[in-house]
Amino acid sequence: MKAILSGFKHSWNDAHLSVTEIKSFKGESSVSIRKGKKIISYDYAVTLSWRVDMNDKDGKSIANSSGTFELPEVSNEETMESWEVRV
Repeated sequence: MKAILSGFKHSWNDAHLSVTEIKSFKGESSVSIRKGKKIISYDYAVTLSWRVDMNDKDGKSIANSSGTFELPEVSNEETMESWEVRV
């Protein structure tokens, strides 16, 4: 999970978002099989540092912003829409 998150990048129009640091990653996950079905369970608390760069048409940086992104509890028992996100 840390390798996936630390390499995360996303571009939209002229904005480029990247995760710059994993400040905290705590929790646990497990996989089991019950009655022939795979059951995946996870519960994490994650804090990431991020940076957004805006570029002009020539690729020159014209603005940037940075901050932290915190998910205090990410669990398979809740839907993604109910996760608390702090930016």
